[in-house]
Amino acid sequence: MSHGVVLGSVFVVHLLAMLSPGPNVLVVTQTAASRTRRAGLLVALGVATGAALWSAAALLGLSVLIASVPWAQGALRLIGGVYLLYLGFRLWRGADRPLALPAGDATSAQSGWQAYRLGLLTNLTNPKALVFYGSVFAALLTPDPPAWVKLAAFAIVAANATLWHAALACFFSIALTQQVYRRAKGWIDRLAALALALLGLRMLLAGTAGGFD
Repeated sequence: MSHGVVLGSVFVVHLLAMLSPGPNVLVVTQTAASRTRRAGLLVALGVATGAALWSAAALLGLSVLIASVPWAQGALRLIGGVYLLYLGFRLWRGADRPLALPAGDATSAQSGWQAYRLGLLTNLTNPKALVFYGSVFAALLTPDPPAWVKLAAFAIVAANATLWHAALACFFSIALTQQVYRRAKGWIDRLAALALALLGLRMLLAGTAGGFD
């Protein structure tokens, strides 16, 4: 299989995987709909940074190392599950609160960092991402690919994650979408909170099942 076909396969597989709704999609869309396009894009950038870090770790062989240490897998899942439960609880608690957009340069800068951090931590606390990238690269790349192929695969993942989540942020931040969100904020926030909590519980159960032996 030529390197071009391999990289094309990485592009398609990664793009299809991102189409499946998960924590990353939830935090990007909810932020964009409830706040501003800038906030949504910063969350998207944080998610994309997390994807780049996970893919780099997989290319460097970290996924193989983690797979060989069962307790590490369980610990990562437990941390991720707790974080998603925290996000769900926070979103549920604020479901009935009116929207309040930040004002002022200092507040805006702090809010921007918080948005980026939200996206980054949401991605980094999902260890399934490392397993996914490790599996994809193991299946599609040759055992010892040239350095430029690894760099190209990394660039494809980073570009895919950035463009896809930025597109979601742009769509959910348009005026019509935000108007719909404001009318049904309580219900939408609660549904998103439940989805995050269920994903967190699923991760916690997987971590407990994996054990720390």
